[in-house]
Amino acid sequence: MSETSTYLSDFRPRFRQPSAADLCTLAPCMTTESNNEKVLETFTQHRELISLPVVEGHKPIGLINRDIFLSQISKPFRLELYGRKSCIAFMDKEPLIVDASMDIETLTFKAVEFGEKALSDGFIITRNNEFAGVGSGLQLMRAVANLQASRNRQIMHSIEYASVIQQSALRSSREILSLACPEADLVWEPRDVVGGDFYQFSIDDGGWFGTVADCTGHGVPGAFMTLIASSGLSQAIKEKGLRDPASLLAIVNRSIKQMLGQVGGQDSTPGSDDGMDAACFWYEPGTRQMVFSGARLSLFVLRPGAYKVDVVEGQRKGVGYVDSELDYAWRNVTVNLPAGSLVFVTTDGLVDQVGGPRAIAFGKRRLCDLLLSLASSTPAQLNHDVLAALQEWQGEHHRRDDVTFFCFRT
Repeated sequence: MSETSTYLSDFRPRFRQPSAADLCTLAPCMTTESNNEKVLETFTQHRELISLPVVEGHKPIGLINRDIFLSQISKPFRLELYGRKSCIAFMDKEPLIVDASMDIETLTFKAVEFGEKALSDGFIITRNNEFAGVGSGLQLMRAVANLQASRNRQIMHSIEYASVIQQSALRSSREILSLACPEADLVWEPRDVVGGDFYQFSIDDGGWFGTVADCTGHGVPGAFMTLIASSGLSQAIKEKGLRDPASLLAIVNRSIKQMLGQVGGQDSTPGSDDGMDAACFWYEPGTRQMVFSGARLSLFVLRPGAYKVDVVEGQRKGVGYVDSELDYAWRNVTVNLPAGSLVFVTTDGLVDQVGGPRAIAFGKRRLCDLLLSLASSTPAQLNHDVLAALQEWQGEHHRRDDVTFFCFRT
């Protein structure tokens, strides 16, 4: 290779994953015979160069950093002393050298492992161990950012489509609810695009069944759990019918524990201590009686003329989870609901939301006071006002969980 600066083309095959070849830039290079005057001349002509590669034959052997070189050569008498000497005097003999086929992720780890100079000085790119060009740290950061943005877009497209599927799965329950109780109203707000809350409604002779449930987690993990839990509940309804909510919770409990390997107080799939909290009920409009069973979720009832909201607490045992016994039995509670009674059910995303001037949970007491103040509202207006109160309470705080709540009048 001659002493004059040499340009070599980069290698960029099509239809492949992003690699170092995409960062390969045409660049002049020095040989071991090039002197420092030639290096100074080249840096002066090419002000865009961060570093200047040095080759021996066609193989790269080092990299001359622009800033370091100019700071050294500009010192008194340095040019006179070193101007005609080989450029290897100011060369980094251990630069980062990578093959053009190296994928961007591997290159990123290599650059981080190599240290700051790989990002500040750049790196040499080879093909078949011969010099092909150079890449810069800024190019690499842009490539990583673009790659991450592309992956994020793909993930978001998948999650958005998963949201369509999740909402489609819930749509039939909304339609059943509108038939069973036309004035009922339901709010379902995942914290993320998809969520871990779900609801399920079924109708039968003489009454209808409802469930509001909160599965472990939110986002994609929570959405997966809703599939497991709602499928288990549908199967339980086929086996047991709609009129015994406690038995349905017990069947779903066994289903989740068996599916996730939660047996004997241990978890055969570590890290999957998952399950759901739920409020289940069977309501008969003819008798205005409700059979309620709760797993860590409560029922709020405001009867006509009452001065306080009655809270029917659920049992302190979740459905599924490692510490729930396989044969745990929930209890049914019969609740009398005079005409005009307000029934309200919520997941803990409402009562546990942190906010207000002291950054504390919204809480059941505040919810009861709010329901009491909205005693004369329609279910739709009540839910609207509850949601507005939640948003005001939340303020600048982060939404902690999915939120689902439901209400109707008898």
